[in-house]
Amino acid sequence: MNPALFPSLVQRFFAEHLRAQRNLSPQTVAAYRDTFRLFLQFLSNLLRRPIDLLDLDSFSADRILAFLNHLERDRGNCVRTRNARLAALRCFTRFALAYSGPDFIDAGQRILAIPLKRTAKPLMGFLTREEIKSILGACDLTSRSGERDRLLFTLLYNTGARVSEAIALRVGDLRGEVVHLRGKGRKDRAVPIWPQTRRLIQHWCRRNDLQADQPLFTNSRQQPLTRAGVSFRLRLTLSRAGSVCPSLKRHGISPHTFRHSTALHLLQSGVALEVIALWLGHESPVTTHSYIESDLKMKSEVLQALEAPQSAPTIRRREYPRLLTFLEAV
Repeated sequence: MNPALFPSLVQRFFAEHLRAQRNLSPQTVAAYRDTFRLFLQFLSNLLRRPIDLLDLDSFSADRILAFLNHLERDRGNCVRTRNARLAALRCFTRFALAYSGPDFIDAGQRILAIPLKRTAKPLMGFLTREEIKSILGACDLTSRSGERDRLLFTLLYNTGARVSEAIALRVGDLRGEVVHLRGKGRKDRAVPIWPQTRRLIQHWCRRNDLQADQPLFTNSRQQPLTRAGVSFRLRLTLSRAGSVCPSLKRHGISPHTFRHSTALHLLQSGVALEVIALWLGHESPVTTHSYIESDLKMKSEVLQALEAPQSAPTIRRREYPRLLTFLEAV
């Protein structure tokens, strides 16, 4: 197979297929790019061959499986990350099958047959209203960063925004009592805000002399705040708030927990799931059903509506065939 074909396919995949033909979001293209950076370096080390000399024959199911094992075993990636990397490689495989000719058909089909790994779905963590008040109260309002943090955490809870949506906000995205969020997968939405949130934003903009086209949240170097920066600031705030509210010392609280909390509190207030889905920018209300699983109070109320069954007469157990007994124990 022509050694120059593989680099050419990779370049066309990113320049033509992902951007021009499918018009995928910059975030998706960046995720696919990172996958190929890791995979090409892995192949280069595995085959002891420079990256520029790799060919399409190097792109095989066995080597992709070895790469996926490397991600989990050596890099400590979770199953979700492993599956996301596999999805990117499978997308390229479908593209390569259309442009590489018959020599790649068998190898391509074996790659597409690699299954996604099943993973346990953890229960969503959320904050109580008292815990949110403690977090906001722990922000140091005598410093610029503390004032910014209070505004950011308030906005995350008020809107249920993803962290990426919040840090992408510009001053001009606030229009009256509404904030315009640029959602995942280019699904933009407008979310109303409380009057106190609007006042916090206006005060922040006046104090920092921010113009409509400037980022709303910046770091000490006046650069846009990053996801890592938000997580770091939240950890600092949680360390202070934990002395007042001990329940905040538990593990698993992240900036995304505000989004879960917004959804759960809306649900507990009687807001319909369809409205919550629109509020959060979910593509389907089915996604929003997972918040019901996290609401133990709602589950307890449902349990009270059930009537406990009466004890039934004891039924003598029949002897099972040995083979069925074995199958039940599998």
